Formats: sequence, structure tokens, C-alpha cells
Amino acid sequence: MAPFIFDMDTIINHITSWEILFWLPTLLDLLLLVVTYGYCNYYGVLWYLETQAEVLIQEKKAANKKKDCVMNGENFKPVISTEVKLIWELAMVTYTAYACLFPTCVYICTIYPKFRTMFCWAMTILMLKKASMLYRDDDPSTNLFKLMKKEEGMNSLIYFYVPTYGGYAILKTFFLYS
Repeated sequence: MAPFIFDMDTIINHITSWEILFWLPTLLDLLLLVVTYGYCNYYGVLWYLETQAEVLIQEKKAANKKKDCVMNGENFKPVISTEVKLIWELAMVTYTAYACLFPTCVYICTIYPKFRTMFCWAMTILMLKKASMLYRDDDPSTNLFKLMKKEEGMNSLIYFYVPTYGGYAILKTFFLYS
């Protein structure tokens, strides 16, 4: 029988090491970036607005309560005005910058592990900023559906991204430095 190439203890040690706090959210973000950026870039603003149809329908219904507004997901077609196109183009410019810089940072962190701590501090700050933007509610008449979507986003930030990126940054900065 052929010997194992990998020692099982070594595999267990790598899986259970603190580096999982870096790799788990980073690889998930990389996967999400590839999928969402690809779709946004290829299908454009119409595709994005159609993925948000439920939220947009709920907002229109809430805004048109006095009118008898009848809408459902099948016949909802978003209107793409010049303003929407301009905002989309601006968003795609920033998303393209992120799509270039994020994989570059992951590559650098792979080659030079000493940069992982700084990367995790930056990502923790980004996630906290995203959480503060989700927490802020400008409209007091926000409907329940929109609140549930915001809560889902907050839960993923607070219970996954901040503990993993932030935990790695804190551990490596104050406790596991070498």
C-alpha cells in the first residue's frame, strides 16, 4: 500500500490553525467577487435591478399605499434613466478598482504572510463601515421586508466577517506576533 503524501497531524494542525481566520473570509470574498463582478459586468444594471425586484416592489407599494398599486415579480420592469446609468457606471468603476486590488492583495498576502495582519485590519475597518451604513436608517417608514434584508447583511458582518478578519488582526497584532 502506498504511503500517504500528507501526514494527518499536519493537515489537522493547518486546518485548526489561526490562519483559518484569514483564509475563510478571504476566499469567500474572492469567490463572491468573481461571481458578482462577473454578473454585474456582463449583464449590467438591468440584471442588478431585477435581482432587487422584491425590494423595489415593496418600496413602491409602500410609497403608493394611497393608490391601488398592483405589482408582482413577473411584470416588474425597472426603468433605467440617465441618472441610474450614471450612478451604475460610477459604481462599476469603484467595483472594478476593488476587483483589481482585492485579488492583488490576496496574492501579496499569499506570497508575504507578514502582510496578512495589515490586510485583515483594513478589511475589518471596511466591514465595520459597511455595518454602520446598514445600521443607519434614514427612512423611519422602512418596511419589514427591507429591514429583514438589512438584518441578514448585518448578521453576516457581525457574526462572520468582523470576528474572522478582526479576530485574526487582533490575535496577530497583540498575542501571536513573532
